Amino acid sequence: MYTTISNTSISFVQLFTMIFSGTFGLLGLIFLAVGTGFYIAMNKKRSLCTAYTEGTVSAMQTQFGSSGLRAVYSFAIDGKPLQYVSNYAGTSNLLVGQSVEVYYDPNNIGRVYIEEDARQLKSFSRVFIILGGVFTSVALIVAVVLLGVF
Repeated sequence: MYTTISNTSISFVQLFTMIFSGTFGLLGLIFLAVGTGFYIAMNKKRSLCTAYTEGTVSAMQTQFGSSGLRAVYSFAIDGKPLQYVSNYAGTSNLLVGQSVEVYYDPNNIGRVYIEEDARQLKSFSRVFIILGGVFTSVALIVAVVLLGVF
């Protein structure tokens, strides 16, 4: 016994399923797109950064309003001293004075890739991709079970 919405042939169960599955499916696709986009951007940056130099963690900075720390990396390119401040604040296993491998784009020395710094972005990307997959799967399972599509 399904109650239908007046003047339509849609039941409340079907309407609920469409709204629930549509919302979860859309969220899942958004999470998948964001996670995949960050992952692709990180890999592109890594592929552009082909030159190598040795660097060190010169300091750890606090970020206003956060308990996380951002690493400050010091290195030299062609004898010119440079610093790179991590874009990511968080808990880190890095120590001041620790050596790091710094890859940079020879055509744009402002573009830097440091593996220790990229780990946080990799984790972020993985979490978003996994959540996107879970949300999309839930949407599909609910739609299949409640609507009996298959």
